[in-house]
This record gives sequence, C-alpha cells and structure tokens, in this order.
Amino acid sequence: SCFEHNSICIFFFSDAGSLFTCGDGSFGQLGHGDYKSHCSPVKVAYFVDNHVEQIACGMRHSLVLSKGRSGDRVYAFGSGKRGQLGISKDKINKVNLPEVTCGLEGTKIASIAANGDHSAALSADGHLYTWGRGFPGNSDFHRPMYVPTLFRLTSTALGWNHALLLTGNGEALMLGGNHHGVLSNPDKLSSAKLLQDSKEGVLEDVPGLEGQKVVHIAAGAEHSALVTENGLVKTWGWGEHGQLGLGDTCDQTSPQTVNLCQDGPNEAAKIEVYCGSGFTIAIRTPTVLSGT
Repeated sequence: SCFEHNSICIFFFSDAGSLFTCGDGSFGQLGHGDYKSHCSPVKVAYFVDNHVEQIACGMRHSLVLSKGRSGDRVYAFGSGKRGQLGISKDKINKVNLPEVTCGLEGTKIASIAANGDHSAALSADGHLYTWGRGFPGNSDFHRPMYVPTLFRLTSTALGWNHALLLTGNGEALMLGGNHHGVLSNPDKLSSAKLLQDSKEGVLEDVPGLEGQKVVHIAAGAEHSALVTENGLVKTWGWGEHGQLGLGDTCDQTSPQTVNLCQDGPNEAAKIEVYCGSGFTIAIRTPTVLSGT
C-alpha cells in the first residue's frame, strides 16, 4: 500500500491498484464526482478498472498515474485555476472527476509530483514535464511543457515556488525558491542550464554540495531536504516552524547538516526524507551489513 497527504486530502491505494480518498473535497480533489468532504476513506469508482501506480497531491488538486494496456496515463482532478490539471488550454476552475492530462500521450511515465499549484511528470528516459503555476517571474502553463536540460533526471520534488531535480550522477539542481538563496544572487545563474530558451527560468546547482553525491530529495512549501550518499541529511530554505531540524527557526540559503540521533557509531542505515508544508520527516531504516 502507499500513503500520501497534504493539507487537504489523504490518499490510499491497495496492492491491487484501488484508490481511496478522504479529507477536504471542496475543490473536487477527492475525485468522487462531487465537492463533498469525507472523514473516512472512500474508493474512487473511476479507477475500479484502472490500476493505480502512483499518486501525488497538490494544495487543492490531485494527480494519479495509471498504467495499463493502453499505456501510461496521468489523471488530474481538483482545482485547475493555474493550469495544474493540464486538461485544457483554457482556465479551468475545478473538476471533481479524474480527467486525462493532455500532452503526455505515448510517453512512458516513471513518476509524478505535485505541490501548491504545480504539477510535474518524469519520463522513463529522464525527461521532465511541468505544468500549472509558473515559477517566479514566469507565466502559468495549462498543458505539460517539456523542460529541456543537459541531464538525465531520476527524481523531482516540487515546492510552492521551487523545484528540486536529481540527476543520474547524483547532482542536485534547483529551480526558483525565494527562501533558498538562488534568486537573490544573479551572479550564480548558469547560462549552460537555461530552460526553454530562458522562458522558464534557470536551473542552478544546489550550493554547498561540492563532491557530495545526492541519493534522495524532498521539497516542502518553501524548504528543501536531501540525503547524501554517505547518509547525511541536509536541509535549507524557510525555517520559521523548525522544519529544517537545526534547533532554531532561522531561514537558510544553503544546505545545513541535520544532527540525527544515532543508535551506534558504526550502524549502517538507509535514510529517506519527506517534507510537508512546514515540517520534515526523516525515516532511518537499519541495514544488515554483509558478513554480520
């Protein structure tokens, strides 16, 4: 099973690919054909005959990745005022039943992401598509837009005003982010990483990671987190609610190492991080070393 949540809804899907939703449905983001809220999980009838592979929740909209004989399809429902549903060239107020996102036909989708009024999909060959609210200084996109880069991407995470990207060689990149220090220093912008003829913004290396390979990324409203190959958790961005885990409520413009409690000095573990709007969770799973 899988679980994902944001401020408005909670999704579950079973091993059989059935989808259940509950929580606030006032924008249609639960996908039941109405705008009612539910205090317990209700199966989404639309996907009874469609296997659900992944889910992603924005602030008031939801994405579902379904895989079947007809190929990979991304469905969207909920608020569409910023184009985050990707179902029409025109402005859509809200939709209460899943509709297929346009422009991804024939594309094999590896993962989907959503946060705020943004949506994104990563193809199996490492190409990124984004739609919805434009990043700072850019217009909204009502259909998925291919984002040309020089890299093969393996993961993406969306915040309210920024995006994190992870390349196949462990390099972490970021787009936007007023609380992250990238937009405040124009000297850091790299012309080699311009997107879409400069119309979508600039991809910038996450600062302070020289020589460190990144294996996991996560993004909250306006803060970010990552895990390095040697197991360090680093956070930066908006820190007002203590979501950076650094023992204070200060903002940080570059990644800072979080001091995690260790059960033993030589214990090997897999660490993953997940971000909500104003909080961060680190999950540490011990691993068994060979020969022990």
